[in-house]
Amino acid sequence: MRMLISVATAALGVALAAAPALAAEPGEVVIVAPAGPQTMDGCQSNVSSTARILKQNVLEALTIVDPVKGGAAPRLATSWEQSADGSWLFKLRPGVMFHDGTPLTPETVVYSFERMLDKALGCDPFIFVFSGVEVKAEAVDAETVRITTNPVQPILPLMVESVAIVPLATPRNELTRAPLGTGPYVFTNWDTQTSVTLTRAPSYWGEMPAVTKATFIWRSEASVRAAMVDVGEADLALSISEQDARDTDLMYQSAEMSRIKINNDQPPFNDVRVRKALNYALDRRALIGTLLNPRITLANQIVGPSVFGYDPAIGQYEYDPVEARRLLDEARAAGAPIDRPIRMISIAGSSTFANQDEVIAAFIAMWKQVGLSVTNEALEMGLFRSSIRRENFDPNRNPTLVFSNHDNTTGDAGMSIFSKYHSSNGTSDLPDTPEGIKAMDALIESGMAAVGDERRRIFGEAMRLEHDEIVPEVWLYYMVNIVRKSDRINYEPNPRTSQVIDLATITLN
Repeated sequence: MRMLISVATAALGVALAAAPALAAEPGEVVIVAPAGPQTMDGCQSNVSSTARILKQNVLEALTIVDPVKGGAAPRLATSWEQSADGSWLFKLRPGVMFHDGTPLTPETVVYSFERMLDKALGCDPFIFVFSGVEVKAEAVDAETVRITTNPVQPILPLMVESVAIVPLATPRNELTRAPLGTGPYVFTNWDTQTSVTLTRAPSYWGEMPAVTKATFIWRSEASVRAAMVDVGEADLALSISEQDARDTDLMYQSAEMSRIKINNDQPPFNDVRVRKALNYALDRRALIGTLLNPRITLANQIVGPSVFGYDPAIGQYEYDPVEARRLLDEARAAGAPIDRPIRMISIAGSSTFANQDEVIAAFIAMWKQVGLSVTNEALEMGLFRSSIRRENFDPNRNPTLVFSNHDNTTGDAGMSIFSKYHSSNGTSDLPDTPEGIKAMDALIESGMAAVGDERRRIFGEAMRLEHDEIVPEVWLYYMVNIVRKSDRINYEPNPRTSQVIDLATITLN
């Protein structure tokens, strides 16, 4: 049985004193998360610290992804169909108003897509979803939008879920701190040090949710988040650690997988033997049931078993320090500078998952045992996001690892494979040679254009090549997460809870 570890009285008192008072008014809730947002712009609403506040609450897209089954469902578009030329027609929901009182129109959808595609803004959908894809949105009539892509995208209804639809009043060439959307909640206030507040939108087009006001706060310590629910300072606490959890907490299979990206721009990581040694050196299983939830499973590809395109035939890099040392010795004999100091970067505040810092420390110790010298540098989100882009790489930097999470709730591997392995994405993992990059790009593009069994086969081949031959990452875990809720609310977590808290699914007792 998991036992709640007590929090030091002084530390807990300081943390709770800084929190807003319990939402005692009927309909009000407080949610405590591991980290606060870096931005409030819909352009960045796929970053978990921002998405859990804005997505489906303030901001909506043409479609929504079913968090359990995957696949696209209607949101601001009521239906869609693919034309003979490969473009898609989306029929807009009538009578929808933005929070500034202006109507949802095809022109606002076109504006939202054009804004998203502005490279200067660095929008997440542009970087991670539509990278390498030409996109054109145009109004067909008063209620229809045509979206054309080159190459043609068979899963475009899934892809457009990433694009928040915003009114024409949203600044075109700069990020905003006051987002306007069509969702059931209006953005009310953002105190960058403490909280974000949303209030229920009186003119929402859909069913009115039970929660009238939601305050999001953040605390980096999992034990403090858990205790805040116990003492009545929060109604929902996210990412509870294994040692702080108890039997009444809610456990769920997350859509996230954790991984360590290996940047191969610097030796010795340009030697595949060293990249394989990084994998063999880690006893990943030893942390399951101790620092990590016992239901967590080992990852071996960028998507989990529930996603279309997952290949069950791909194996695991099991713990084998002897093989790790052999590969490193072989690489050293071939001239690889194995003794170079290695820098790993991560997101500060243990915001990737509970016990992140302890897991990183354990991995660093395991690498040391096979002769690799690794140190971790925790960066705030903005600096982290900048540091992982190839265009910002210092050519004289140390060999670098990137500790991060990736999630896929779409039900299709294409979204993950394209964003993580196609060269058009500035943060993707690349093969060692120009010929290898070209071949992988061509394989991914053929998969993105395919459907059915052929799509599954191509994606499986791409992920097998990544795992067996390219080895661009250290695969870690398919995550299980824990939340704690107060008796005031009813809430069932789903695979997307780590990224999106849909306030409309919360009811009150």
